[in-house]
Amino acid sequence: MPGRKKGLLHSLTGRGADDEIMIGQRYRKQGVAWVIWEVATLFEGTDGMEYVQLMRVDDRTMRKTVSRDTVEHGTDFVRVER
Repeated sequence: MPGRKKGLLHSLTGRGADDEIMIGQRYRKQGVAWVIWEVATLFEGTDGMEYVQLMRVDDRTMRKTVSRDTVEHGTDFVRVER
């Protein structure tokens, strides 16, 4: 069954198991093409959920923390190739 779930997810989002998030990868928020975010850290919060800290490429003082699931499987972020 797990393989079936991944296949369904991949068919719906265009993303699959090969889309692991790694430090240094870049993303942009859907609909905001001029703002690029880079993965700075990956960590587990005190609530047991996994999180990604994103740092804005053009202004390194701006950071945001979102759940790893939001970046991996959500529709808010699109990976940007360097």
